[in-house]
Amino acid sequence: MNEIGSYTPEFVVRARALVPTCKCGSCAQTPALISHAWSNQVRHSALLECETVSREMLFVPDALNLYEEVTKGKEGEPLCIWQNNANQGCINLLLVDGLSIPERLYAIGVLLSMVSSGANESRDESVPLLAAQNLLQLIERGEVQAKFAEQPDIVRYKISYLRAMGKLPLRIDQLGLRASMGLSLKLNEMRVMSDDYLVDFLREMEQTHADASALANYERGWINYLLYRCFHDVFPGAECEGYGRAYLGLCLDYFCMNSLFSLLATTGVELDTDASCAVVSTWCRVGRPHLGREDHAVDPLLVGFSLLNVSL
Repeated sequence: MNEIGSYTPEFVVRARALVPTCKCGSCAQTPALISHAWSNQVRHSALLECETVSREMLFVPDALNLYEEVTKGKEGEPLCIWQNNANQGCINLLLVDGLSIPERLYAIGVLLSMVSSGANESRDESVPLLAAQNLLQLIERGEVQAKFAEQPDIVRYKISYLRAMGKLPLRIDQLGLRASMGLSLKLNEMRVMSDDYLVDFLREMEQTHADASALANYERGWINYLLYRCFHDVFPGAECEGYGRAYLGLCLDYFCMNSLFSLLATTGVELDTDASCAVVSTWCRVGRPHLGREDHAVDPLLVGFSLLNVSL
């Protein structure tokens, strides 16, 4: 067998020593440490549903630093070079300096729109990285940022997903009974509000989050989360036809978790790193699997874009 690369992020190295004694609800159900293996690559990872993993990954600057080892390849399907290059292109856009989190996500969406038509047997595997490099040059000139600023503020999809969030059993008991009950009441309100009231509620949350987003390490937490999704999921996936829905899922995570931060801020919760980790673990365990991706009869890339262009 050929020798292949085996990659382990720093947060997994630390989690290996801590997860065996973790008593969180996720670890009681599912082992937190996992590996994704192909015939040409191995990626060692861990589930963010685990509260220990979440703490070790989100706000640690070097959490996604990779350790590479050489191991023997095994029989099976290889990781597609196109997918690996599309994955690396998204990572490169996340790591660029000087962009806000919404601008980074917008740039990734533009990349996916550029390369999603490449699904054919003769596709040039260098296209995703070349497209990402072209976008980096446009970012240097401020053109991507300018295009993002021109995006219209479309609220229909935001309020649709806020109402869907209101139906989820999102309890964050780690924050205490008062915070958990306060969040449940807010979610119930969203579930039954009219569209007009939900729009007002959305604007209130945007302002609440704008006031709270000075949280130390806020940007670091989001960059680490998005890098994790790229590494763990090999985002945007194997099939070009699925790029739009994969992107919508990433934007939904950003929109919905920020909405949770805002709701918790209105209940008086201090949005420190522990609270943020609790929100992320709960969302990954309860929110992401059950929210669904509504069929809006439009390109999911466009729906994803609409979830970014607010002050959340």
